[in-house]
Amino acid sequence: MNLSPVEIRVQAEAIREGHVNNVKYMEFLEQARQPWYDYFLHLGFRSFVAKLQADYKQEAFLGDVLVIHTAVERVGNTSFVLSQRMYNQREEQVLDAEVTFVAICAKTGGKIRVPDELRTKA
Repeated sequence: MNLSPVEIRVQAEAIREGHVNNVKYMEFLEQARQPWYDYFLHLGFRSFVAKLQADYKQEAFLGDVLVIHTAVERVGNTSFVLSQRMYNQREEQVLDAEVTFVAICAKTGGKIRVPDELRTKA
């Protein structure tokens, strides 16, 4: 599984009022989580977002290269939190987010205990 940082170049459609629109940041975070979703399926479960909290640190602009680092922050019984940190090409922090997920059985759709393999990444 490739869980390295994800790079995104800001395109014109992401710009409103001269900078990246706040909704686009959520799309960028989702894009950076895609390898994690694949990893969850590899472990035999799906997930859904129960909570997403984002703290905007500074604006991003057309042409900026954003690097998003995603890591397991903490793990509960049936839920877990991924932290996501976004930086621009100047290594300035643009955004800090925490995303809380609930682990769901891929077969039954019911909540399950977070797999041990994911726990080791916390």
